[in-house]
Amino acid sequence: MTIDRRELADRAAGLPRQPGVYLWKDAHGRVLYVGKAKDVRARVRQYLNGHDTRFMVRFLVEAAADIECVVVRSEKEALILENTLIKKHRPRYNAKLVDDSSFLHVRIDPRERWPAYSLVRSIEDDGARYLGPYHSASRARATLAFLERRFALRTCSDAELRSRTRPCLLHQMGRCLAPCVGLCSKEEYAAEVEQSLLFLEGRDKELLRRLEARMHEHARHERFEQAARDRDLIRAVRASIERQSVSDRRLGERDIWAVYRDTEHGDGEQGVVLLLPVRRGLMQEALPLPFQEPLPPVSEDEDGEAEGALLSTFLNRWYSEGSDIPGELLLSTTPSDKQALEEVLSERRGAPVHIHVPVRGDKRRLVDIALRNARHAMTRDGGVNRSLQALEDLQAVCRLPRLPRRIECFDNSNIQGSDAVAAMVVFIDGRPAPAEYRRYRVKTVVGADDYATMREILHRRFTRALDAGTRDDRRGWGRPDLLVVDGGRGQVNAARAVLADLGIHDVPLIGLSKPRTERRRGERDATDKIVIPGVKEPVRLRHNRPALNLLQALRDESHRTAIGYHRKVRRQRNLGSVLDSLPGVGPARRKALLAHFGSVRALRSATARQIAEVDGIGPVLAERIASALANREE
Repeated sequence: MTIDRRELADRAAGLPRQPGVYLWKDAHGRVLYVGKAKDVRARVRQYLNGHDTRFMVRFLVEAAADIECVVVRSEKEALILENTLIKKHRPRYNAKLVDDSSFLHVRIDPRERWPAYSLVRSIEDDGARYLGPYHSASRARATLAFLERRFALRTCSDAELRSRTRPCLLHQMGRCLAPCVGLCSKEEYAAEVEQSLLFLEGRDKELLRRLEARMHEHARHERFEQAARDRDLIRAVRASIERQSVSDRRLGERDIWAVYRDTEHGDGEQGVVLLLPVRRGLMQEALPLPFQEPLPPVSEDEDGEAEGALLSTFLNRWYSEGSDIPGELLLSTTPSDKQALEEVLSERRGAPVHIHVPVRGDKRRLVDIALRNARHAMTRDGGVNRSLQALEDLQAVCRLPRLPRRIECFDNSNIQGSDAVAAMVVFIDGRPAPAEYRRYRVKTVVGADDYATMREILHRRFTRALDAGTRDDRRGWGRPDLLVVDGGRGQVNAARAVLADLGIHDVPLIGLSKPRTERRRGERDATDKIVIPGVKEPVRLRHNRPALNLLQALRDESHRTAIGYHRKVRRQRNLGSVLDSLPGVGPARRKALLAHFGSVRALRSATARQIAEVDGIGPVLAERIASALANREE
């Protein structure tokens, strides 16, 4: 299905002039972009008549085949619906926070019988407590280490907790209450969890008051070891408080947001959104959030409007994933739908949220601090879009007809031909797109034949691409702008043969091989070689060239994905072979055991009583399984 720009303009002219959400779609019905507007028709026509000059708009309009809209009653409803649809469809052209997955949070679920802390990168709507985010991974891990040293909570996995029969070394060191063997009550453990949460939430006075009361209580009853532990914890908490940079206590709880556009190194197409949190009067670490899709290079009159629309979308998405929402937000520019945004955030918080754009006084000085931090974060990286620079460099080096916005890389993994698998890794606009990854079990190749494996996997992948051209394809099997194989001339020729057999001649292909020969000759600084069909000698770039760094990151990611999938397949086969020999265990029970214990080691260390807890396995069968595993181990 193809559609020209005139037909898109006709469809845009038929859109309503009301608040709503509009969706740009491609020929296969995939959502390319989701946006909101007070006047849907006027906003969509800006894309088509060239008034929206963002870098991505040209590609969006070229790829679009249809425009749909959902009319709502107010800007508030449009704000909520836009966020819902972006999370549902994950459109390619919507502005994304660069490295938004890198922000670590400390997670704990107080509803569990024996809660434990962990570090996670994504927030789920599962009822657990998430504290953070931590822009610095080292700071997040240092916080977790402090919790593990100072609060006697378990650090073992759920499987280890179930299988333990005696306390571990951490209990002997006084760093765990040993709930695994019943050495503490549920109430004692819950009190320890509550105190650790007081520390993480910054409620230091209340925590110190409780610890001092408990220390004196232990001392009165001559429990001197417990009193000494509380004394050490009090000292550690006070030292931690003193290390924090203290600000004005009147600042209370608020988040400061600033948008900075880089006009010094270009035309303002690059930018950073920066969050500066203030909690209990203490200014926290600044979180710079570069965004992939640039702001439009507009005139000064339109500048604030463009930044306000971007900031509104970011705030709506940032505070939708269970983040702590303070009662006041200070912004560097007015969001496009300030009143609607206040209503939405107030409902999510369960209390009023006020948005201000201060122009003078102490609050304006805080916004200026945020702007200076955003400017520093931008200039620290040279003021350039490194992903775009790497793609342009790669296009020039490999003589590609177009910018390689979608790059696919394939890698194989096996051990002497057993459990052979392969992986396809996808980079979009120079960054990993895990949702597009594919993993393959090799079906037709016997033994360790990398060339035959590559031929089979590429044939399967591009056969799907050809099928997608004749039907409605919603799984992203379109053709890449560049195909990369991990290997030298032999792998490249195998891939070329597959593409030629399928009649595909418009997919650029290269290989990336390690300089083994050069290093055997003593060239220790030799870099990876880029093998280009039709070019006799491989291309060798300096180690700091953006194109080479991008290809190496792509190759390393494909290697990691293939190795990880191979380990998973081998582990499942090993576990399956053990479970297949157990008496009375069929496919359903085997699956239940695998889901419950996760590994052969955990299952072997489990008691018959623990095995009997699995659905579908009674005490008699559990005894037979435990006995069979013990005999097998002997």
